[in-house]
Amino acid sequence: MLVSVYITTKDRLELLKRAVESVISQTYAHVEIIVADDGSTDGSHDYLRNMQAEGKLTAIINAGESKGACYGRNRAIELAKGEFITGLDDDDYFENWRIEAFLDYWNKEKVDNKNIAGLFDSVIELRSDGKHKYNETSFVSYDQLRHSNAVGNQVFTKTEYLKAIAGFDEKMPALQDWDTWIRLTEKYGELINIQKFSYIIDQIHGEVRISEKKSARIRGAFSLLQEKLHPMSFSEKVSVTDALYRYKQIDININEIFVLLLGFKFRKIAQVLKWKMLNG
Repeated sequence: MLVSVYITTKDRLELLKRAVESVISQTYAHVEIIVADDGSTDGSHDYLRNMQAEGKLTAIINAGESKGACYGRNRAIELAKGEFITGLDDDDYFENWRIEAFLDYWNKEKVDNKNIAGLFDSVIELRSDGKHKYNETSFVSYDQLRHSNAVGNQVFTKTEYLKAIAGFDEKMPALQDWDTWIRLTEKYGELINIQKFSYIIDQIHGEVRISEKKSARIRGAFSLLQEKLHPMSFSEKVSVTDALYRYKQIDININEIFVLLLGFKFRKIAQVLKWKMLNG
């Protein structure tokens, strides 16, 4: 069974090389790599053209104005020939047994016969203070995703599923992964965690991470997400507001703090106030 892996990138040549190599070195060999470049000027285009000429990947090169990561992901999904598909951020990388672990689980658990949208895995995040483990929930449902993104930024699913939900919403300024998993689980069922820690998030590579966005973009994304989830229960509003304030760059809004207060999120309120006092 062919597995497609999409990667979006911009001006991260050395990190991109590491990401691509982590897919090439997978213990499961029947993999196609599709890299969508969003206007790089650092030599990435030459690298991608050379790799494509060697038959190691398919390159989608945008030499003009940036169109965003979701545009590139969707073009890659359109081209994907694999029965299964998963993604990789260019500043992260796979353990070399990740895809094999997903396929083993899918086949052994006979996932095709169950109400399951796909699989995900817990992650290891590399930070200056050591290694940290995240996304350890054993499964995530549509109802749970209406509260928070306990999945993270990548899933392993049928290519036809992602195509059926029209991929990623290119109008979302942030939270694109969360929004996509909500739509995916609403249509196809739960996401199951294989709990192998095969995805490495690198916070110490020295460059700005793609997830670090300005406050206005983050607020705009949360506003759009809540419009999509309307009507929301009070519990969902509390949880989504809590998720908003995980971004340290967000300015305090008194109405949102009041929602957290009514939702008994006292620790979150104290944390937000501490951040603001320390950072002015």
